[in-house]
Amino acid sequence: MKIKFSWEIGIVLSLFVFIVFIIYTAFFFPHVGSQLVSDKYYEEEIKYQEIINEKKNALKLPKKIKISILSSGIKIIFPQILIDDKNNVHGFFTLFRYSSKDLDISRSFEKIKNSNKTFFIPKKLLKKGYYKLIIRWKSNEKKYFLEKNFFWS
Repeated sequence: MKIKFSWEIGIVLSLFVFIVFIIYTAFFFPHVGSQLVSDKYYEEEIKYQEIINEKKNALKLPKKIKISILSSGIKIIFPQILIDDKNNVHGFFTLFRYSSKDLDISRSFEKIKNSNKTFFIPKKLLKKGYYKLIIRWKSNEKKYFLEKNFFWS
């Protein structure tokens, strides 16, 4: 039995493939879980102008914060300009895990004048995957914001 390929067969075959694709997406994609990055996204959207100003402040710094991804963890070095005899640096960092909010880490920190300007996040807190590191801090009565995406392996 020999079937000759014609327009009619092509149209029927295309419709069949399309119907199979629709059935596949209807039954298998609803089972894929998804999570919002934040449960309070509306409130954060309203405050976004504040974050823009903090990013501008961070860009104006003559010396930038150095973030090093090491095999033992993440090392964050604040420039000496931020930590002087008059001011303390205090703020918080958040590690957002893109795949699961259960693996997010958020901690506060304070660097006291004349103290070590290095902050370290040990590898025991991190699981393999993509992260967004967000650091917000205050020094000299100014607020700053820095973010960096990286893969921890």
